[in-house]
Amino acid sequence: MKMAKLATLIGAGILSLSSAQASLLYKVSGKDMQEPSYLFGTIHLICAEDFKVHKPTQAALQAADRVILELDMDDAQAMQAMQTKLMDPAGNKISAHLNDEQQAMLDSFLMNNFGAGLAAFDGMRPFILSTMVMTTQMGCAQQMSYEGYFVQQAMAQGKAVDGLETVDFQFGVFEQIPHQEQVQWLMESLEQPEKAKEEFAKMLKLYLAEDSQGLYEMIAGMDAYAEYTELLLDNRNRDWQSKLDAEFQAEGSEFIAVGAGHLGGEAGVVQLLRDLGYDVEPIATSAE
Repeated sequence: MKMAKLATLIGAGILSLSSAQASLLYKVSGKDMQEPSYLFGTIHLICAEDFKVHKPTQAALQAADRVILELDMDDAQAMQAMQTKLMDPAGNKISAHLNDEQQAMLDSFLMNNFGAGLAAFDGMRPFILSTMVMTTQMGCAQQMSYEGYFVQQAMAQGKAVDGLETVDFQFGVFEQIPHQEQVQWLMESLEQPEKAKEEFAKMLKLYLAEDSQGLYEMIAGMDAYAEYTELLLDNRNRDWQSKLDAEFQAEGSEFIAVGAGHLGGEAGVVQLLRDLGYDVEPIATSAE
C-alpha cells in the first residue's frame, strides 16, 4: 500500500528484516576483534506505552564504550542544522500538486491538529509533514524515541556518541524522491487514515514480537517498495559496511543503533558484516 509506505519508511526505519531467528539485537565478534560490539534495530517513533528496552539491550549498551547512531544526536549544531532544513530547498509548494478538495482537506487537518493551516506548511518538505501526520495517527498522546533514549543513557554513562551520516546526507536522500510523489504519499495517508493506521499497527506488532521474517515479508510486499530500496537502504548499508569495519577493528566496543530495516536482506547490515568475516549472532531480548 503506497499510502502507508512513507510512514513506514520514516517511522520504522524502513523496516525490512530477514532472519531465521527473531531478534533486533546482535552481538558482533570475530575477525580479530579485541572485544564484541552490538547492533540494535530501532523503530524511530513508538507510543510511550509500547516503548521497551529489555535487559539484554541494556546490558549491551552498558558494555559498550560508545554509541553510534545514524546521526550524532548529541551534536547540538547538527540538531540545529536539521531545524533549518525543514523547508523544501527548491521552493516547491505542496499545494501545487493538490486539487481544491485536497487542499481544503489538508488545510483543515493541519488547523485542527497543529493550530495552523496549509499556508503555514506549504513550503515544507513533504516527508517532514508526513511524519507529523503519522504522529497524529499513532493513537497515543506521547511518542518515544529509541535514539533519544540511547543518547540520554550514553550521556549519563559518560560515553561518546557518533553518527554514521550527516544531516545534509539524510535530507539529500529524500531530495532524490520526486516532490510530487512525496505529496501523493502524504495525501493518501490523509484520505485513507484507517488503512494507514492498520499498516502501522501491523508493523508495530511484528516489531514488538521481534518477528524479523514477518517484518521483511510485510515490507517486501508493499506496492512500489523496490523502487527506492537502493536509495533508502542498500546504498547506505554498503557505505556503513566500511565505516563499521573500521570501528570494529579499532580499540573499544560499540553499541550501534540504526533503523531496523537496515538489518535484513542480502544487502542488510547483518549480512554485509558477515560478508566481511564477522560473527553476527542474534540475541533474544524479549524472552527474559
